[in-house]
Amino acid sequence: MRFLIASIVLLLFAFVIKVDLQEGTLPLASFYAAPQSCEEAEKESYVVVKIQQDDTIYSLFSATPSPIKTTFPERLAQFYQLNPHLNLQPLVPGDTVLIPIISNVKENCLN
Repeated sequence: MRFLIASIVLLLFAFVIKVDLQEGTLPLASFYAAPQSCEEAEKESYVVVKIQQDDTIYSLFSATPSPIKTTFPERLAQFYQLNPHLNLQPLVPGDTVLIPIISNVKENCLN
């Protein structure tokens, strides 16, 4: 009989400790370091380029590569946002255009 009561008390004690460690009163934060939260945001900037003879949008993009891999249609849409006057217009030698450059910047880092 003693053995049965002792084993029930031991199981009850183990259950209480397990629940307390998982959900309860002992703070888990004291056992683990706080995770560092950094968000990477895309930073859009541009480069001013003077158009030369026989320049195309492809050649301008290849001459000024973006650090982040983007598709051509995405970069073209950003190009036309920066240069709305060139929408459906040919590139004229001597004009200056803005070429979009996109890079990752870590912001909101918490220690």
